[in-house]
Amino acid sequence: MIENRIWNIWVRSLVMAGLSVATASFGQAAQTMQPVQTQPVQTQPVQAQIAQPASTAEAGSLRRPGDVYKEAMHPLDVVRDSLDNWSDPELAAFATGMRKAKIACEQAKPEDYSGDDLYDLGRLCALGQEWNATHTIAVKYIASGDETHRARAYAMSINALIHMGDSEHGVETAREMLQKLPYDAVVAESVGYLTTYLEESLDPAALSLAVEHRPFLMEALAKGVPLPEIHGNDLTSVGMFYESIMQVAFLQRYAGRDQDADATIADLKAAMAKLGTVGVEDRILITAVDKRYAFLGAQIPSIDVYKSLLNPAAKAKINQVRGSLTVLLLFPDWCAQCHKMMKPLSSLAIRQAESKVYAYGLVFEDGKESSAKAPHDWNFLDANEKELIGTPTLIVSPDTPGVFGADDYPLGVVTDTDGRIRFIGVLPTNALDPHGFVGEVVNRIASGRAILSSGGADSGR
Repeated sequence: MIENRIWNIWVRSLVMAGLSVATASFGQAAQTMQPVQTQPVQTQPVQAQIAQPASTAEAGSLRRPGDVYKEAMHPLDVVRDSLDNWSDPELAAFATGMRKAKIACEQAKPEDYSGDDLYDLGRLCALGQEWNATHTIAVKYIASGDETHRARAYAMSINALIHMGDSEHGVETAREMLQKLPYDAVVAESVGYLTTYLEESLDPAALSLAVEHRPFLMEALAKGVPLPEIHGNDLTSVGMFYESIMQVAFLQRYAGRDQDADATIADLKAAMAKLGTVGVEDRILITAVDKRYAFLGAQIPSIDVYKSLLNPAAKAKINQVRGSLTVLLLFPDWCAQCHKMMKPLSSLAIRQAESKVYAYGLVFEDGKESSAKAPHDWNFLDANEKELIGTPTLIVSPDTPGVFGADDYPLGVVTDTDGRIRFIGVLPTNALDPHGFVGEVVNRIASGRAILSSGGADSGR
């Protein structure tokens, strides 16, 4: 599981470094090309955040057309982001580029370069998956004192260390980044990116790093404006900072530190109260993450279920039996990589038979205004239903993502034996593999353990 997740992190790091390559996911296509999904703090181009005249979008509740456009393009971006959905020619072309980068990196001598050329050599070696060289070059660039790409060189170093299996040193590098660099969008993104990687590894260092990051996040949030990249065009919005601070509370809950989580939420709400009005897009993001957090410790809400693809003749419903755990995977009809997770979901329930696990995929038609249409008219899956037939997939109301506060997919939900939600969050597409993230979460919940052990680190306030 970790190797496939690293593939995703690697390709995302190339995007962070400025290379024009698509973001990868955690599926089978990645496995065919050797290890190289989440999303921590996302950044946005400066142009998307430039203030508009105080007339329409900024003045009231209207959304800017540019923001709506990005939302409309999101399904296409998600599908493109997964190597599962790349064509054979695209994969072959990417592999060719990687081989060329590897050869060039092996032939180059870092001592022959400086400044931009040295930084670009690091990017080249990362594309070629030469991780020791990438790390060495990043460290050399940092030591040079050149400020132009210094933050991204730190990010490059962290990424290389993860691939080298040295996440502990990666955490130390992130801490150094926080202490030595001016806090900007790249620092926020890089530390959040590593935190999410550690969380998906169920590494307790995720919590300690998130807590160390929190004061920087709170200070940036308190300014009430997007934080720019000092030497580039990226921005981190107020809503994104809110989501990152909420991640601290999620991790504290997963570690069984509910009082610490309550304190984090209280501090965050107090800071938000001082801000007053926030932008429309920020409010949408804040509302979504608040909905998800509110479900921790609560029961699964009522969901309108229209059809079962495991047994179309049977009554479609979510069975919640006391003493059993429930795993839900929510996704829209267009999420091709999510469709491919349904067979592994069936296998998960079989593997976890001793824990009495009920597992369901919940697929909905995206873009519907309401669920008023009669269930028997729901034929939107005709083209893809063959892939899902025989899997524990339920067709549900298009209102379901709004109920859960879902804004990215697949969204996973895991309950304990009392039916209380113990985990809710976006999953990598190999999370259902044997010894994967969801199976380990189920094992820990079933055995009465915290999802994320706090270890010996100070993960409190």
